[in-house]
Amino acid sequence: MARRIIYWFRNDLRLKDNQALSAAVGSASEIIPVYVFDPRQFEKTKLGFRRTSALRARFLIESVAELRENIRQKGGDLLIRVGKPEEIVAKLAEDYNADYVYTSKEIAPQETRIESSLSKNLKIANVDIKLFWMDTMISAFDLPFRVSKLPSGFPEFERLLSNDLKIKDQFPTPEAITLPADFEAGAIPGLPELGIDPNEIPAETPDVSRGGEAHALTVLKEYVEQYVKKDIAYPSAEPLTDTRLSDWLSLGCISASYIYRSVKTAQSHAVTEDAIITNLLKREFLHWTLLRFGPRMFKPSGVKHHFNRRWKNDNATFEKWINGLTDNQPVNDIVQKLTTTGFITAAERETATKYLVDDLDINWTWGAMYFESLLLDYEASVNWGRWNNLAGVGED
Repeated sequence: MARRIIYWFRNDLRLKDNQALSAAVGSASEIIPVYVFDPRQFEKTKLGFRRTSALRARFLIESVAELRENIRQKGGDLLIRVGKPEEIVAKLAEDYNADYVYTSKEIAPQETRIESSLSKNLKIANVDIKLFWMDTMISAFDLPFRVSKLPSGFPEFERLLSNDLKIKDQFPTPEAITLPADFEAGAIPGLPELGIDPNEIPAETPDVSRGGEAHALTVLKEYVEQYVKKDIAYPSAEPLTDTRLSDWLSLGCISASYIYRSVKTAQSHAVTEDAIITNLLKREFLHWTLLRFGPRMFKPSGVKHHFNRRWKNDNATFEKWINGLTDNQPVNDIVQKLTTTGFITAAERETATKYLVDDLDINWTWGAMYFESLLLDYEASVNWGRWNNLAGVGED
């Protein structure tokens, strides 16, 4: 058994059903959990708005604060740092003489670059890193095809999985987390410490989710009780998004496989598959799509390499869209709701997206960047994948 492991939390801010954390606790006598707030996540984009808005940053802070409290209840603590994770985690591993760093594997380009840099820094200190693929319900080894042979659309993906769907088993919640005696926990930063003016949060923010694992589990329980167990269809075809469960799923306050198992168990008597199962499989497909195509998902030509489609880079028209000043009042209302709350329904997202793409003919990547900034449930694969599809450059 290893003596000491650094556990770096990323988009897995939970104790329940956390494969990598469970493995770390079972593999070492001491665990040093750490979360690093990366200032690069909150910088301004080339279009003038933050990569992560004040609302989304607050949601993240709340989620990390609850995670720390949950770890403290297990006898440990969560170290908090602000800076570049690839440098800070490596320094912690060296300072605490850790044997390993355990963490989740990400798939978006910037996150994978950080992983690579951390791995190089750890080699200098002779510390190994172990990455765990946790963001999908299905292991790559259990897919009925190679990722390089990913079907070109969701219907075929779903069909191939329908008779051989192998969802990961639930991983045990740690009973105790033991820290070394000499540790400096660090303070959870407020918005100013992340370079964000608190006044950037709108004065009135109704219907805003609060971060944390407990809230995620409560919303899932309510959904199961009100809809699944009663075999009542949710009012929309996108309950994962429209119940706001996707808010917590985006930060890993709850796992996709935990949602899947909870719903499947509760609807064992039902004839019709609950819509949230299809939502989870669509999310799965978009994750594998990002892994398959990588940076292509973030370019105007999309994963299809649709170079013949030309887009307008018209700042004035785009500003009207983000400020709710277009000729289409329903679209204006949707974008203003997004700005105020960090949430719009799946149908509203499609309406706003199609207007920017089809009516205004604006570079769709600009809209995707704006959604990235504001949506509380932002996930790179889901957000950019949906924009790819609606812009006609994706794998439907």
